[in-house]
Amino acid sequence: MSNSNDFPLVEAPASGREGIFSISMVLFSFTFFTGTMFAGGKLGMAFNFVDMLWIAAIGNTLLALYAAALALIASRSGLNTVLMGRLCFGEAGSRLSDFLLGFAELGWYAWGTATVAIVLVKMLGLAEGFTLPLMVFFGMGFSITAIIGYKGLDVLSRVSVPLMFVLLIVSMYIATQHVGGFSGLAAVIPQQTMTVSAAITMVFGTFASGATQATNWTRLSRSGRIAVTASVVSFLLGNGLMIVAGAWCAMVYQQADIVSVMMLQGLSFAAVIMLCLNLWTIQGPTIYNVAAATCHLVRSERRRTMTLLAAAV
Repeated sequence: MSNSNDFPLVEAPASGREGIFSISMVLFSFTFFTGTMFAGGKLGMAFNFVDMLWIAAIGNTLLALYAAALALIASRSGLNTVLMGRLCFGEAGSRLSDFLLGFAELGWYAWGTATVAIVLVKMLGLAEGFTLPLMVFFGMGFSITAIIGYKGLDVLSRVSVPLMFVLLIVSMYIATQHVGGFSGLAAVIPQQTMTVSAAITMVFGTFASGATQATNWTRLSRSGRIAVTASVVSFLLGNGLMIVAGAWCAMVYQQADIVSVMMLQGLSFAAVIMLCLNLWTIQGPTIYNVAAATCHLVRSERRRTMTLLAAAV
């Protein structure tokens, strides 16, 4: 461990820079998070189909622009989130931001790990005693890609993103058929009320913390143009698809969770695949973020060790 004043501001090396496809896929896997669908579900219950699409487009455009601005800075500086925070807040101030970023992400990791264990026990009809062992298993298993690093996240995203995209589209197509086509969706009457400004704020807020932490990967872009383009496309389409899919399903089934929806549609096997892939693609980057924040907080360069410790917690 280095003295805090000597802890280096290490830039991403030129040899480790990635192209637009690789960066985009990692960001897509990061934004493909079923938790975002619950926010979409609230939109689906409060607005008609056309208004929901406009609100989703505006909110996600603002989110994508925010992510792109940070991505440009990260790419040009070569610094990740916590190192940029150190330049902004100084030695003492950055420790607070490290704690806040790490603690928030650790909470998400714990929630996701518990969720996959609990849901699988219910879906597969297992005894309640399997819940805790499954939490431990997935808690350590999800950290594997983060321990490997960017390459592990890259390989996982190339497999998981196309598969999850296909499963989402199939589920939304079946839902559309159940409700009587697009005319049926357009005829759905909102059951709740929400202001447009609150809805746009909610869409933006669904993954604002994710956009802030995405600099851990956009810093590896070969150019600022690649970082900006990948961020705009991934956050606009990736997070946007999650919002729209959640609203879509809520309009038809009064249920925003894609796994539960697939179960209702008779796609039990696909639901298990979606659950595991979706949480793996978000859990890997999440625990990576926790390790990065923790390493900077204690001024250590042992990222893999911190990843294992955080996952064990």
